[in-house]
Amino acid sequence: MVNYFQDTIFQTDSLTAPGLGTLMEVAVNNLFSTRDYTMIITVQNINTNVVVRLDGSIDNVNFAPLIGDQTITTNGQSIFSVTGRPVKWVRPNFVSESGGTSAVVTISIAAA
Repeated sequence: MVNYFQDTIFQTDSLTAPGLGTLMEVAVNNLFSTRDYTMIITVQNINTNVVVRLDGSIDNVNFAPLIGDQTITTNGQSIFSVTGRPVKWVRPNFVSESGGTSAVVTISIAAA
């Protein structure tokens, strides 16, 4: 738990199969409030492609894409951003993998 006001929050997840990353609370009254999000995706051992996105929620029940599906076709880093979309929760989503099952997807999120 954060015990002082801050303006940027960071989190990193490594996923070896499609699924959700760690849920991240990005708005708490009097502590922090974010509306801009950046994902840096690092892919290793890709076969054909991986699809990732960043989901957001106001109520921690209903989620929608903040950064829509991004198809990545090569190993390495990719960066995606969105601004001006305040939510209370975000979660990385490794949506799918094609051509095999050996990809390692590391999703780093910055919320400001």
